[in-house]
Amino acid sequence: MATEIYTLGRLGVDLYAEELHTPLSEVQRFRKYLGGSAANTAFGLARLGAKAGLISRVGPDEFGVFLKARLEKEGVDTSMVAVDPKYPTGLAFAAIFPPGDSKVLFYRKPCADMQLCVDDIDFEKLCKAKILSIAATALCEPPSREAVFAALEEHRRAGGINVIDVDWRPTLWDDPAAARVYYRLALKMADIIIANEPELEMAGESSDPATAAKNLLRLGARQVVAKRGGQGVMLFGEGGPLAIPAVKVQVMNTLGAGDGFGAAYNYGLLQGWEPERVLHFANAAGAVVVTRHSCSEAMPTLAEVEELLRAQE
Repeated sequence: MATEIYTLGRLGVDLYAEELHTPLSEVQRFRKYLGGSAANTAFGLARLGAKAGLISRVGPDEFGVFLKARLEKEGVDTSMVAVDPKYPTGLAFAAIFPPGDSKVLFYRKPCADMQLCVDDIDFEKLCKAKILSIAATALCEPPSREAVFAALEEHRRAGGINVIDVDWRPTLWDDPAAARVYYRLALKMADIIIANEPELEMAGESSDPATAAKNLLRLGARQVVAKRGGQGVMLFGEGGPLAIPAVKVQVMNTLGAGDGFGAAYNYGLLQGWEPERVLHFANAAGAVVVTRHSCSEAMPTLAEVEELLRAQE
């Protein structure tokens, strides 16, 4: 079967502290995982059973070998994961403080996935996919930025669905004002926008979720999905407004919740489910992820999500 969804954006190695409640300055042991929002989302989609592919780059190093092999083992199409001839694979170190937010230190300047270029994209394959899901950190530098715009434009022209996860990482941007300009240009080509509360405020230019969503819908999106952590999730636009409460679980690591949610949301779109069902499913998938140590390896199977949903009934 042909690939039905491609994700585009960050792909790196996550090094997560094994000692909990310990600052990075004191951590002695780390566990290595595949990481990066776009990669985690593709990984999660494949684990749910979707035919998923990733568009990105790895470095000419052993970490790059590890990442491509792990994606392929999970069933992700890596035909558009290029090996950069010069720049290293990006790294992210995390200190974990359950049930609170983890602390992340990025080693990404420079790194391979930001060197993704238009020539890396097989537009014929991309345009046959139903969905293109962008992790918008890829906008922060050229040539990755131009690759994002080209992919969004060509996929929309082919009649596909464009999903943008705002994926706002302010430390990776040199100029926040410029970031808003590039985000606005990209979001005008989005059918669905997914954002947590700080991302929604940044992209929608309002601290009120409903107002921020209204501003984003004016750009042309048909749905805005607001991830609100312990307060659940809200949907604005087509099929909304809807508000779904959070699933109560014991939290280990919050870092993968958004990617687990995004993978499951895209999965629901691929199945053609009604918005309320998609929200409940994605909410449950994110809840499964936060009970585990990693992001990628924490991604649930279809059976695990359905089991948690049944337990909530």
